Amino acid sequence: WLDRQKEVDPKRPAASTGYCMGGPMTFLTAVARPRVRAIASFHGAGMVGDAPQSPDKLVPKLKGRALIAIAQNDDARAPADKDALRAAFAAAKVPAEIEVYPANHGWCPPDSPAYDKVQAERAWARQLVLLKGL
Repeated sequence: WLDRQKEVDPKRPAASTGYCMGGPMTFLTAVARPRVRAIASFHGAGMVGDAPQSPDKLVPKLKGRALIAIAQNDDARAPADKDALRAAFAAAKVPAEIEVYPANHGWCPPDSPAYDKVQAERAWARQLVLLKGL
């Protein structure tokens, strides 16, 4: 649908951003549409798993780079996930910035009870750096 819009040049690279359950969707989108050359996941849920479509298993199919911003309380619940993601990106030689932010799940949206303006602005700035190279 998006590629059919007159304002869109379907030959240019694209990006996908997701929050919470949208984090894994960025991986699925990039795999389904190879012109998606950058993905950003903020406090993504279910980023590591056994299913073939688990984000960590999709990394080798990515054609671009990634920003994975993990909430501190998500990291506390699953501390090995960041290491599994780092290993998957390193093995696939796909560039990725993977960091645990000192903020709780939901810190990015201003209408979230967990909103953290400082960390949300920092995450937004990192996303702009990610998108600059497209």
